[in-house]
Amino acid sequence: MTNVPTQVMFDFVCKPIGGELTVSEETTDSRWVAKDRVLDFITHPAIRTRYQAYLEFNGTVNYMEYVTNPEFIIKHQTGISK
Repeated sequence: MTNVPTQVMFDFVCKPIGGELTVSEETTDSRWVAKDRVLDFITHPAIRTRYQAYLEFNGTVNYMEYVTNPEFIIKHQTGISK
């Protein structure tokens, strides 16, 4: 058995209601990007996989499991209807 660090990430589809974009200790850059250009800014394979799922959003809840090693990504999806 290999001891692999695990993270749980949640992505939400939202609409802005006000305020300004800012940076923080965890975020060094923040900007609005057109939906059809977002993948131009993402190079890491696991993060691209998450954003591709967002771009293909069809109203279902998806569970995705993947290993973030760029050479070996495993992806499993299970659609759960609302």
